[in-house]
Amino acid sequence: MKRFLRHSRHGLLLAACLGGLGAYLAYNLHGEHERIEAVERERLATQSKVIEDNLTRQLVAINLALESIMVELPDWAGQPDGRERAIRQLKSMKVSMPSVRTFAVLDEKGTVTASNREELLGRNFHDRDYFQTALRALSTKTLYVSAPFKTVLDKFVISVARVMTGPQGQFAGLVSASVDPVDIQILLNSVRYADDMRSMLVHGDGTIFVSQPALAEVIGKNVSLPDSFFRQHLDSKRPVSHFEGISPATGDKRLPVLRTIQPADLAMDKPLVVSLSRELDAMFAPWQRDVRNQLLAYLLLVLLSTMGLWLYRRQRVRQRVNEQRLKLATEAAGVGIWEFDLKTRRYHWDTAMFDLFGLDARMANARNDDWHQLMLPGELERIKAATRAVLKNRQAFNLTFQIRRRDGQVRFMRNRATLHCDAQGAPSRLIGTTEDVTERKLREADLRIAAVAFECQESIMVTDANQLILRVNHAFTELFGYTARDVLGATPRLLQSGRHDPAFYAAMWDGIMRGGAWQGEIWDRRKNGECFPVWLSITVVCGDDGGVSHYVATHTDITLRKAAEDDIRQLAFYDPLTGLPNRRLLQDRLHQAMSQARRERGRLALLFLDLDKFKPVNDAFGHQTGDELLQAVAQRLQACVRESDTVARLGGDEFVLLLPSIEAAQDAMAVAEKIHQAFGQPFALSAGRNATMSFSTGIAVYPEHASDEKALMRHADEAMYQAKAAGRDRFVLFAPASEPATLQPPADRGGTAPTIG
Repeated sequence: MKRFLRHSRHGLLLAACLGGLGAYLAYNLHGEHERIEAVERERLATQSKVIEDNLTRQLVAINLALESIMVELPDWAGQPDGRERAIRQLKSMKVSMPSVRTFAVLDEKGTVTASNREELLGRNFHDRDYFQTALRALSTKTLYVSAPFKTVLDKFVISVARVMTGPQGQFAGLVSASVDPVDIQILLNSVRYADDMRSMLVHGDGTIFVSQPALAEVIGKNVSLPDSFFRQHLDSKRPVSHFEGISPATGDKRLPVLRTIQPADLAMDKPLVVSLSRELDAMFAPWQRDVRNQLLAYLLLVLLSTMGLWLYRRQRVRQRVNEQRLKLATEAAGVGIWEFDLKTRRYHWDTAMFDLFGLDARMANARNDDWHQLMLPGELERIKAATRAVLKNRQAFNLTFQIRRRDGQVRFMRNRATLHCDAQGAPSRLIGTTEDVTERKLREADLRIAAVAFECQESIMVTDANQLILRVNHAFTELFGYTARDVLGATPRLLQSGRHDPAFYAAMWDGIMRGGAWQGEIWDRRKNGECFPVWLSITVVCGDDGGVSHYVATHTDITLRKAAEDDIRQLAFYDPLTGLPNRRLLQDRLHQAMSQARRERGRLALLFLDLDKFKPVNDAFGHQTGDELLQAVAQRLQACVRESDTVARLGGDEFVLLLPSIEAAQDAMAVAEKIHQAFGQPFALSAGRNATMSFSTGIAVYPEHASDEKALMRHADEAMYQAKAAGRDRFVLFAPASEPATLQPPADRGGTAPTIG
């Protein structure tokens, strides 16, 4: 009876354990399901932010380009070859902005007057929705973003436009840029990290513009239906929304994330919405396989446990030491076995132990403790402390530590041991096993790193807490030229370009330690020595104990982006022919100079210079010779002024000099005299031609002649026309109508007419 009850207790205990294990597995699987969904939502939201950042930069660049075109239009309109110049300029802008398919200027009737695509010149788009929308609203501050529409080439595009107004504020036409869907398709495809993932860009009215992978049946489809994900997202006014359910676009069950793109700095009349989603069945396929595998493993465990209980009831209990040795022998299959004699302090190893530590058994010393030298800092003290705890508390020994083998590899080793005593009960030796658990540790670290290293398309580098490189991905090797073998075990310092001082790196690490992450622009060096700019993001990964376990760094090559920004800046603020500041940059520098002059109660001068009879040169010798002459004039003007002065070209043959710091009006007149003397020397042009040119110059001084920028420019212009009226080749200091102007007669250069021979 007692035997029956004892066996029943064993069966009940086994059933309780298996039931508890089953409940635990079910709980973990449910938690894993929720974790996968949460991670995917966060990952999709992060990828959508990447798209938002890229599209925002493109929209800002396009807006700056449109403003630049609007600034240049009056100058083009005033030139005989203005239309050709406009077309050349628009083509140049198109080359520097691959995200734009077409630049176009439409007059008030909707007719294309200038475009980088000459086949559109003269066509009328008055009936286009984007033209009618802008015509009705008539807001010069609004950036109009049209709904996707089919072009004459049967391609869907989005038009981004700015309104132009006339002198009386009337509607004068549009400056527009059509966004190339191919560039956006590349961007949407770059963030896809799974085959089932779908990326879409939707206009604010609900029309789908671009889809990746390309789905022809959804392009142009409107998803702004009542209770649709799109409508719920816009009505919520949230920047990012998460959903789960049936996609109205394709009818399959998905997990979508929607993000609104409408930068605060751009007055867009309609937003853009990026939609990233994953198919639920594909997303949870690994989890479902895991459920099946764990269920099979659990059933197998039940079967084996039942069989084990059956065998246990029929076996005799063996001695404790024999059971323990048998258990160690079973667990030690494929690992090293060691013994430490507490009296002689000598280690006894089997062959596998020497292989694990990369040591030669023939070179071992008498105590066989050479492996102590392989321990990373602090690890040997941990082992000694654990050994003392075993001797004091008679507890089991289980410790994982790190070594650096003589071949340079950093490895994780796990020691497990038990204490054995002699016949008198005194501790005599430790018998244990050592297992290389590096791969297991790396897999555990991978689970933590996966939550941080979300962009597998970017260069990724992972280091340990000591900043030793553990692994890099393929994108890293392509970006820097180093193979994984080149960098493993090294530190990220091998990438330093030498362009940053120690204070920069100190500030970077201060941000990492305080905030757990850092990102910014930095210059790095490739293996071939080439330095280039990257966007670096560093994130701290913490272990279970809360301490730093890893650092994850991602690198993005921003060489092309910086070049594009420089090109746009050059187009916006500098004259493309001479390289001089244009009207826009001149006005900005004049504003700053007058603000400083007001604060310091100083003076500045503005000189308006107009070439005398330049048009006959163009007519007689062609625009190429005229352009060459203007470039030579610009160089000679710059040679006549200080570095702090500004030489600008307003267009045609009109130049302006800004002298931001002078003592008196005589200083400005001295500069004008220097320029007029310098232009007494002929210009050597191509084809053996020599040219002699002269200037008519008007001078206005702040604060004597004006108290604001507009008045100062107007008075300098009036003085220049007085010089023209007085016979050219001279400079005039502005004076009110009631006072005589100070007129400088021309130098004797043999006449005032320009000559080319």
